[in-house]
Parts: sequence; structure tokens; C-alpha cells
Amino acid sequence: MPVCRRLPAWIAACAIAAVGLSAGVRAAEVPTVPASAVSSRLDEILARGVLRVGTTGDYKPFTVRVADGRFIGLDIALAADLARTLGVRLELVPTTWGAMMVDLGEDRFDLAMGGVSVSLERQRKAWFSIPYLRDGKTPIARCVDAQKYRTLADIDRPEVRLIVNPGGTNERFARAQAPHATLTVFADNVTIFDRIAAGEADVMITDAVEARLQQRLHPTLCAIHPEAPFDFSEKAVLLPRDVTLKAYVDQWLHQAIESGAFARAHEQWLAYPWGVESLRALIDARLLLAPDVAQFKWNHRVAIEDLPREAQVIAALGRRASDLGVPLPWAEAFFRAQIEASKTAQNELFRGWDVARHGPFPDAPDLATVTRPKLDRLTDQLLRALAENWPLLSDPKRRDDVLRAMHPMQADAISAQAVAEAIAPLGR
Repeated sequence: MPVCRRLPAWIAACAIAAVGLSAGVRAAEVPTVPASAVSSRLDEILARGVLRVGTTGDYKPFTVRVADGRFIGLDIALAADLARTLGVRLELVPTTWGAMMVDLGEDRFDLAMGGVSVSLERQRKAWFSIPYLRDGKTPIARCVDAQKYRTLADIDRPEVRLIVNPGGTNERFARAQAPHATLTVFADNVTIFDRIAAGEADVMITDAVEARLQQRLHPTLCAIHPEAPFDFSEKAVLLPRDVTLKAYVDQWLHQAIESGAFARAHEQWLAYPWGVESLRALIDARLLLAPDVAQFKWNHRVAIEDLPREAQVIAALGRRASDLGVPLPWAEAFFRAQIEASKTAQNELFRGWDVARHGPFPDAPDLATVTRPKLDRLTDQLLRALAENWPLLSDPKRRDDVLRAMHPMQADAISAQAVAEAIAPLGR
């Protein structure tokens, strides 16, 4: 039985990762409300059959938009469960921190989730659910500099390069509490911590939960006294001024918190191997080229197995794997699995085409000049992704986490068996 099936449905990573822009679940036992009876936002959601949730997709562990456009994270899991209890489909609506209040006011979504901090400024225009997480602002800096930025007085100096993401509580706090620091507003909240690690900024002030997570993802960065943040804040669901919807969301959250389901999900997403997303996307991209390879071979009556080519791919690894810190035998086993997975997908395609008596494919890309160069580039990118994630991949205690993070893949639509073969080395 897959690990994810042993978890409650709303916190299973394999299920959560499948939530996309129009994904959701339907509980048939929850009745809908006729449109003519609509009297509140909750009734409107039930009549529509869709819960629209605004989310930024740039705030780990709450909401992250991955390479194929899906959203994953703790609050995405919460949103999926809320939609399930309502018996409606979940629609995730992209927004930004700067535009969130305007988007809510203009009815672009029904509520917003994704690590939204409760603030009086937001409260003037909207409502909040009961809080589900207590937090506060704390610094994060390179570990070698951690002692330099322990207090606001340490940070509020012109020579300190303070970096912040735009439009949210981080920027407002930085401007109010460290007005003399040299402030850089960096638009990409996903890579902002890389700027600190690279020495392009000295410190960032952010929520303690994010600082704790980012020090896991960036070994050279340290969260500075996250147990004693500069201030107090809470995370909650941002809501329109609708008492019926608020009452429902509050009760749903109350049950999740008191049952322990929220605590389990929170810990799971803090431990989620965020760095392997690039690896998942590359494995998926390689498998998605299998139909192009298969169509060329079908047109030219070429055998699927090409042992000289396979040997060439493995030999090309050479010393590159070892130089990057990945043991060569492990790298060879991984890439052999990718080759075998592609052959599995091609064989399944061939069998289907045989049954259908399919003719030649007129638009099949040339194998030598188009598809193989793409495969070669992916091999190099995969090798680098393995190296970047090797400390995680080589930890036996994290193998289940890594395998869960590999799902879902677009290549499942081609061959679920091929996907299983491609990711199998990550669990050994």
C-alpha cells in the first residue's frame, strides 16, 4: 500500500499534489442549494458547485506553484479539504500579496489561503477565520553573520542590506521597524533567500515558520531566534464579510485543529522535500518525450531497444557524476531506470498502435536532430538536480518523503508503470 494511503485523505501528499487550477473532489452526500435560494456567500458557493480560493503560490510551506502549474502546500491541502466538506469542486485562483485585497473585493475568489497573516489593515476591509497558526517576524541571515542581526537596532542601520518581498506584511514591517536599513524589494518570493545565501543581501525579516523552513532548504542560512520573534501574528483564512461563510470555515478549522489533523499536516509540509521539485519535473519531462521517440521508431520500423545508444548515455556520465558528488554506480542505476522507463512507455504505445492498426505519424520529430538533443540536455540537467539533492536522496529516513514528492506526473497519462520504474531508484 502506498505511504500516502495510510494518511488522512486531506493531508496525503500524493493527493494534495494532484490539486491544480481546476481540481477538486465532490462529496455526493452534501446537497447543493438552488440558485433561487442564494442568501449568503456560502449558499452561493454551494449553488455554484465551486469554491474559488485565491493563493499566491510563493510561500513555503503554505502555497507553492510548481513547474507544471499545480499548487501544492499546507494551505492547498486545507483548501482541498474545505471543498470536500462542502461537496464542491476546488478552483485555485492565482493572486499576489499586493493584489490580494483588491482581488477579494472584486470577487475574483471566495476566500484566500496561503499563509495569510492577520492584520488590522486587512481586517478593515475583510474578515478572518479563527487562527490556525501562531507566528511572528524574525530575521534570517547567513549563519556566519547570525550574531550581527539579533535585534531591530542591529538591522536598522544604513550599512545593513535588508531584503524583502513586495506587498505583504514583511515589507510593511521592514519599512516601519527598520527605516534606516538599505532596503531592497525583491519581487520573486521563491528565490529571495538565494540572494541572501549568495551574499547579495545581508538579512531578511519574515515569519518564523518560513525562516525555520528556509534554513532547512539553505544550509548556509540560519533563522535567528524564531522561538522569540520580534512581534506576534497569526495565520488565518481571509474571508469576505459574510457571517454564514465565516461560521462554516471557523467550525471546519476548529474540528481540524482539535482532531490533530492540522498538526499532522503542518509537520508533514514542514518536512516536505521542496528541493526535489526540479528533479520531479525533469524526470517527467524525459518521460514525456517517449511518444516522440516511439512515433519516429514506428514510422521507420526501428526496434525500441537501442543498446549502443543506451551504452553511450551511461558512458557519457563518466566522471561527471563523481565530480558533482553523486556516486557513479548510483547515477548509472538511476539513468538505466530512466532508459527502461522510456522503453516501457514506448512498448505500451506500440501495443496500442498495433491493435488500432495505426499508420505512420506525419509530424513525428526526427530522432537524431530533434529528440535526442533534448534527451541529452535533460540528462545533464538531471545529473545536476541529483547533485543538488544528493544530501536528501542519500538519507534513508527521507526516502518515503521523496517518493511522495514525485507525484503526480503528467507522464502518468502515458504509462503509470513507466513512472513507477523511473522513480524506483529514489526509494532504494
